[in-house]
Amino acid sequence: MTTNGTLFTPEIVQYFIKNNIQIMFSLDGPKEVHDKNRIFAGSNRGSFEKLRDSMKMIYSMDRKYYKKNVSFNTVLDPQNELRTIYEFLDKDRLISKNLSRISVLNDNYTDKQCEFSGEFVEEQEYEYFKCFLSKLKRINEKFVARAVKEEFDNEMREIKQHEEKMQEEISKVNHHSGPCIPGAKKIFVTAEGNIYPCERVSEISEVSKIGDIKKGIDKNKVLNLLNIERYSQDRCKDCWAYQHCTICIACADDTKNISNKEIEKHCWKVRGGFEEAMKNYCTLKELGYKFEEYE
Repeated sequence: MTTNGTLFTPEIVQYFIKNNIQIMFSLDGPKEVHDKNRIFAGSNRGSFEKLRDSMKMIYSMDRKYYKKNVSFNTVLDPQNELRTIYEFLDKDRLISKNLSRISVLNDNYTDKQCEFSGEFVEEQEYEYFKCFLSKLKRINEKFVARAVKEEFDNEMREIKQHEEKMQEEISKVNHHSGPCIPGAKKIFVTAEGNIYPCERVSEISEVSKIGDIKKGIDKNKVLNLLNIERYSQDRCKDCWAYQHCTICIACADDTKNISNKEIEKHCWKVRGGFEEAMKNYCTLKELGYKFEEYE
């Protein structure tokens, strides 16, 4: 379960421990970073201290459970200094031993485009470069931000899986449905009790809404979100990255309809991202790195 950690009580924690539920906390960095974007509705009060209290409570109630089942997801805002965030994740006693994932701020469904400064890009790329060097035993991996290393490992693990699906040409019969089955892999429940496929879609979208906690999941709405390719198949069938496409409803929904225009906006990102990951993979392989750890 992914959560901001603001509603935890001893009774809830005990239930999670008893049922071995995994928790991923949304934590963007130290207090001054986290509280910039993670504020309570109707106020300017940040949620860092409340989240911190929940972390401490779980840790004090069952340290083994905390170590095994608690992880963190950090969303990087390009306006913040990366080094400060990386150091916090690496050194904080309640975080440094647990899995951390990082992602960059997403500007889907917003009217304000996310701007990346040259300094942010350079700092991020330099950290990945150090990760390369550590894989090739040129530097000690202790000099690489742990969250970057884990993200890099996830990327390489996915590439290794993609390698097994490589083929000379696109199959004569195929169809890209989207990476997941809405409501099966994930479920996102809003404060009002509405159910969506995941946290990436818009909460004001009727297209992506697949039910609510009173009536359950509407299978017809789920079926409508499957087979995303039917909206863009004329373009998809000639795409070299067809087998590796990650476009789903979160990229196709304009809050009113499933939009071919929205899908097209994400195509270059998917191809570019996969191409860069393949370059990293091939470079490491050419330099002699063995990928056994990802098998």
